[in-house]
Amino acid sequence: MTEMTGGQALAQSLKLEGIRTIFALPGIQLDWAFDALWEERAHFQILHPRHEQATAYMADGFARTTGGIGTCLVVPGPGLLNASAALSTAYACSSPVLCIAGQIASDQIGRRRGVLHEVNDQLETIAAVCKHVERASSPQEIPGVVHRAVRELRTGRPRPVEIELPPDVLELVAEVTLAEPEPFARTHADPDQLERAARLLGAAERPLIVAGGGVLSGGAWEELRELAELLEAPVLMTDNGRGALSDRHYLAHTAAAARELLPGADVVLAAGTRYMLQGAAAPQGQRFVQIDIDAEELGRNRTPDAGVLGDIRHALGELVRLVPRHNRRRESRVGELAALKQARAAQLAEALVQHDYALAIRAELPDDGIFVNESTQVGYWSRNGFPVYAPRSYLSSGYQGTLGYGFATALGAQVGNPDRAVVSINGDGGFMYNVQELATMARFRIPVVAVVFDDRAFGNVRRIQQVRFNDHTIASDLLNPDWMKLADAFGIAGWRATSPQELRHAVREAIASRAPALIAVPMPDAAALTSTFTMQPLPPRPRPAG
Repeated sequence: MTEMTGGQALAQSLKLEGIRTIFALPGIQLDWAFDALWEERAHFQILHPRHEQATAYMADGFARTTGGIGTCLVVPGPGLLNASAALSTAYACSSPVLCIAGQIASDQIGRRRGVLHEVNDQLETIAAVCKHVERASSPQEIPGVVHRAVRELRTGRPRPVEIELPPDVLELVAEVTLAEPEPFARTHADPDQLERAARLLGAAERPLIVAGGGVLSGGAWEELRELAELLEAPVLMTDNGRGALSDRHYLAHTAAAARELLPGADVVLAAGTRYMLQGAAAPQGQRFVQIDIDAEELGRNRTPDAGVLGDIRHALGELVRLVPRHNRRRESRVGELAALKQARAAQLAEALVQHDYALAIRAELPDDGIFVNESTQVGYWSRNGFPVYAPRSYLSSGYQGTLGYGFATALGAQVGNPDRAVVSINGDGGFMYNVQELATMARFRIPVVAVVFDDRAFGNVRRIQQVRFNDHTIASDLLNPDWMKLADAFGIAGWRATSPQELRHAVREAIASRAPALIAVPMPDAAALTSTFTMQPLPPRPRPAG
């Protein structure tokens, strides 16, 4: 036992668990925590953005691109609620984010007297977007609370965890026993289910693999590639699964190819995905194998013939070992799948503006460079068209579709990967959600290349209003700043690119500079843009009779 404050118990516990980087904003309920972090400033890297949502977005970007824990620290009440949109994104994308929140004084919790930053039932409120929540009621409890949080983050399905600490607990001095970190073993799947899965896959004539974000969070991309090559099975990667197999590989395809590949598959393996393929129906008699670390996902959207519960890296590795016992001879599909890739590329190229701008970025981004997508025209196209060559190098907001998440998330990705190039693409609407983080980028010299596509509107919304609602445009037009003056105001480099060629040149110079950069790209009205997969022309909305 050592005598220390609750704040010191928190700092020492985080230090023991191997956490070094914290995205944090201070406040009166956290004074003793920040003072303890100051005492350990040689160990911790503390980055303070300008809004609580950015602390959690940055933690998410850090976590998903490094495979480690992303940590944020915020005040209670409005601070934690500000961070909740980012936590919901991390939840949707199965990201291991540790959110440490303050609380009101212990003797005031639940009394609803209206003290500063009080939120009724704070733990229950944030639990909706967290895997696990817990409060420490004394300094002695803090090491155990931190340790259990880390266990939840490093075992099972990774999702955000929140712990909260009242200010009196952080200030109180007590004899505290720190909890030593423990190794967390991988969860091994049932051997019988693995054998059943191996038999089904080995006997298949035309197997198909659908790879989701679980492959990346589980670090199982090499095992996935080995199994796919063994089976001669094309791999459909979901939005969160992009990069699980390099797009240069002839077996690598995006989920948009499901329409062509799913009907002809006699056995489908869903690996680390909830299996939400759209636009393609499974033929009668098709067999289904599913691997997931989360028991609730097995059979959620389709009942498996073999449901494998366990760590995906171990499970895929076991299938690589077991399948050869049952594997049949198959004809090469190189020609067929190469032709499909070529046809898809031709269709994607029909969306000229999105295609040309996205590929201008790809041409300058190194293979391991990180591309952070957003809810914008080029972003919608990029879900299926942007080539991804390395794991953990493509980020999206998953099913949450969180507008404005991208820029702050990219900052966290860059902090976690200081030697890799990071490009964040944004629409002008979404970028302004976190525009204040230009100050963070400049303050900490974070060399993200932020690209803003400017069509002076919430373009998708305006397009729907124009096409489906007889041009009844409302609340979709935007007034934007002069982007070059904005960059200059924050002391960062700025470019204006009016063509794909100019964008490519600007991205090249920005990456080479290894300094914060903002690139503004004027765009045509969204109604003039179409994309084969994501922005089909919409029929006019029928008008009511009479």
